[in-house]
Amino acid sequence: MPLDLTALHEAELLRGALRGPWPPAVLRACRRALPRLLALPGPERLEFLRATAAAEEPEALAALDAAARDARALAALDEAARRTRDLAAPDAAARDTRAQAELDAAGPGAWDLAWETGERPTAFHICPARHDGPVRAVAVGEFGGRTFVASGGDDHVVRLRDAFDQSGPDLEGLTASVRALAFGVVDGRPVLAGGDHDGTIRTWDPLTGARGFARETAAGHPSALAFVTAEGGRVLLAVAIGYDDHEIPTADGRVELLDPVTGELVRELRAEWDETMLDLAVATLGERTVLAALSYDTLYVWDPATGERFGTAELSDVWPDLENEGFAPPLLVGARNEIGVVVRIEHPPDYTVQSREAIYLKLDDFGDRARGGGFDRDQGPVAMTTHARRNVMLVANHTDTGRAWERPAKAVITYGGDGKDDVHLDADTRLITAAAFGSLEGSLCLATAGLDGTVQLWDAQTPHRHRRIGYGGSGLALFTTAQGAPALAVGTHSDTVLLVDAASGEKIGSVGCRQSGRGHDCDLSPYDHCCRGLAAGNAAGRPYLASSGCAAYGTMLWQPLSKIRGIARKGDATSGRVTFGTGDHSSPTALAFGEVDGRVLLAAGAEVWDPVTQECVARLPRWGFALSESAFGRAGEHQPALATRRDNQVDLWNPLTGRHLQVLDVDDTGEGLAMGRVAGRDMLAVGSGRYVHLWDTAAWERREWIPHTSTVTCLTLAEHGDRALLVTGTEDGTVTLWDAASQRRLAVLGAFARPVRAVAATTVRGSLHVYGQSRYGRVLAWRVDIP
Repeated sequence: MPLDLTALHEAELLRGALRGPWPPAVLRACRRALPRLLALPGPERLEFLRATAAAEEPEALAALDAAARDARALAALDEAARRTRDLAAPDAAARDTRAQAELDAAGPGAWDLAWETGERPTAFHICPARHDGPVRAVAVGEFGGRTFVASGGDDHVVRLRDAFDQSGPDLEGLTASVRALAFGVVDGRPVLAGGDHDGTIRTWDPLTGARGFARETAAGHPSALAFVTAEGGRVLLAVAIGYDDHEIPTADGRVELLDPVTGELVRELRAEWDETMLDLAVATLGERTVLAALSYDTLYVWDPATGERFGTAELSDVWPDLENEGFAPPLLVGARNEIGVVVRIEHPPDYTVQSREAIYLKLDDFGDRARGGGFDRDQGPVAMTTHARRNVMLVANHTDTGRAWERPAKAVITYGGDGKDDVHLDADTRLITAAAFGSLEGSLCLATAGLDGTVQLWDAQTPHRHRRIGYGGSGLALFTTAQGAPALAVGTHSDTVLLVDAASGEKIGSVGCRQSGRGHDCDLSPYDHCCRGLAAGNAAGRPYLASSGCAAYGTMLWQPLSKIRGIARKGDATSGRVTFGTGDHSSPTALAFGEVDGRVLLAAGAEVWDPVTQECVARLPRWGFALSESAFGRAGEHQPALATRRDNQVDLWNPLTGRHLQVLDVDDTGEGLAMGRVAGRDMLAVGSGRYVHLWDTAAWERREWIPHTSTVTCLTLAEHGDRALLVTGTEDGTVTLWDAASQRRLAVLGAFARPVRAVAATTVRGSLHVYGQSRYGRVLAWRVDIP
């Protein structure tokens, strides 16, 4: 079924610009951006589509730029025809010449992509649903040429979405955390089954959203669901019964087989002991269908038609801590009449080093076991299927290390364990709690769900790898080289800061906090080894760069691109680096350079330093480690000011004395802080939820910016000529340019697949350049033509 773009074609601009079959890259860009496209007015859709292509589908840019030129040329010809309607028609040659001139003058639009660096675009995926809280269950089903994705979690809601247009209903009827979902076909009609933590089992028709039966379990709650074929081709709904860790099972471990139409109990499949069933899998043994169930210690296999148990395998090494795992170790249905389980392996000689492996058991002989691939301590299989007679497995984090906010979860789809066809799921932000394979337009797809409330649908077949810059992005900072050229510092989630030419994007150097001076991609706590804060400025004719992240070194002051290399002790001026502060809380996130009465200062957390003399100018009466952002500016015409942000509070200080000037309340869900001149007034800009709040710092009058598409994550104020500009980045990945005086949106520049980490803007060779960085390290530069 092709993507239905009828709603997009209703926009005159798209209908005139994109005629005939759309290139595949354009279709992928549409699918990535579809919910936001449909929310925009028609004339703005092509602009946003180009922004999405710039960030995630570069191959689509050429087609969309050509479409924009065609649209502008057609509009210009229409206007010329209207003006000359009462005049004699020009000859054909003149008309063709004018048409070509209009086409050439149209250009690619208000901006063009100047350069890019860092990671590649994310693997193709869409986000069909979002939940208010962790997602615990996900399922994929295909009926009548349509692919559906169902998801449920702690918000008690089952969201059913069409994989193509990402539309669909929220299904009601469950009253607790949704723990299991499954699609099936009964009497030629599709059925969706769900179960919650209170023990309710319910079904719906996914085509109409109509409810089916509802049933309460006698004890425990559904932990897994599966549709299985029994005697005479009859389809039954299998329900694995689970218990919380603090509960004592009131009956033997069991799997209930229900009639999927009426909900009546048809048969119970009993285990040996009072135990929790964690997962179900349907497999084939010869011409028979069998049902496998996994408890903490045992694998059971039954014939669902008769209730006969084929066999039992004791698996005392199966990882037991379900709550800390985030999800149950899955059953893996292999391609050769086998069932796989995830086991924990303790290695000699001291048996304290652990890893995980997949062990495959033959269905006709549990004693015939084969070892699959090995995984590290924090990883293991989450879901598995067979495709083209090969085992296809999703490998992802089994434990939430507490550092997931700093980098993507480790997740990769592997084919047959050879690693040649790996698809890296680079856009996951938190622990993957559930996953399911399915079919999309005849190709293999994968749905994942996570603790962050998102549901992603992935292309599971197109190989995709990243070129990593550390573990992703952690900030941008502009400075001017000693030769007067603009340069950009790019922070990473390792301890390395990359230096690139702001005009071309070419790498011109790097600095790092390791003693080698070269930086190091490490896998330690982000509080120990990562770039947490970044700022740049120029003082006494020399560029300075401040970075923080490694608690052992505190806040580091560098002379980037100098001939001095390496790391020396604190206070050694010949090292090219000076370290401010020591101790546990000497590595603040809030760093900023600013000019105060002709003197360049550096704010590092709650301290203000002179970078040239290395003198501490002032200390703020605040715990500097908790400050997230800072910015220099003026509070009125004559008073210097330093703004700092902590949670839902912005404070203004005198940076020379540390005296408190003002406190402002903001929404703690937003980020971004900047000070600058707008329409001749000193202004403070703060990201506050989905708004940018502007304060006139002389009168302390607040203006509320027009709402953004999602939570503001970063912003910067810039000047281009005599015009004040604002650049914002948001949680949904959008980079937008605004006129700061009129609050008019000038352009949507980029639409990343994930949140924007940082933005910056400067004038390069007379042209405005805007830079955006995603949280996973990709940096794009746009050359903007402001009308």
